[in-house]
Amino acid sequence: MIILRSFLLNVQFFTIVPVRKEFSVGKDEMKWMVRTFPIVGLCIGVLLSTGYELLNAYTQMSTLALSFYIWVSPILLTGGLHLDGYMDSSDAYFSYRDKNRRLNIMKDPRVGAFAVLSLAVLLSSRFLFIYETVLNTDSAMISMVLVWIPIFSRIVMGASLILIPSAQRSGMGYSFSKHLTMKELVWLGVYFLLGGAASIFLNGLDLYVTFMLMTIVFFLFVYSKSIKWFGGMTGDTVGASVEGVEWVLWMTIWFLLLFGMV
Repeated sequence: MIILRSFLLNVQFFTIVPVRKEFSVGKDEMKWMVRTFPIVGLCIGVLLSTGYELLNAYTQMSTLALSFYIWVSPILLTGGLHLDGYMDSSDAYFSYRDKNRRLNIMKDPRVGAFAVLSLAVLLSSRFLFIYETVLNTDSAMISMVLVWIPIFSRIVMGASLILIPSAQRSGMGYSFSKHLTMKELVWLGVYFLLGGAASIFLNGLDLYVTFMLMTIVFFLFVYSKSIKWFGGMTGDTVGASVEGVEWVLWMTIWFLLLFGMV
């Protein structure tokens, strides 16, 4: 079944979960991979949320330790794949070169100083947002957020591949994007709506809508800057967008808590 094959391909490509089976990757598989991006995000979110609930309920882990679990687990589950794209994109952007030179920098396997500094800022600030969220809110809300954030970030990943023109005619990003149509975008929209319906039953519609709006605003930023800075989308900028939207959503709930809005 192509849906299952494509989902398992996503697991192979984007997580460290071992799927010990060879699959062919054709045009239809790539389309269904994008359509099932949010399902992979859902699975990651459920794993994170379940782990958090178990640790919170059956251990004496401190708020600091629980925050560290939330902070580090997505990095381990994805093998740091999206962080690698974020670092390469940071190196390229902060070189302040022309678009072609930036694309060449992203291909360079060496890690530059700007990549290291950007990574330190991203991860340290995200840990701050997570820690203060865990400290100042109840476990039910944290569990919802842990499920929602990976889903939203995978929706942005899919939308980037569908809507942002490819900066070059090579690489993983182009391999996906050349087969995609607006049908895949409709699928991503369906996930938005299904998540909203589920949030009603979880008594979290206001927060969900806030996250959805922030995700859309962030994607518009990614769309504009990908074209301006790099001439379009690459695999690295797509990975960076995943890290970026997760950072934005953690910052959003931190700000909401800071001003007593949730």
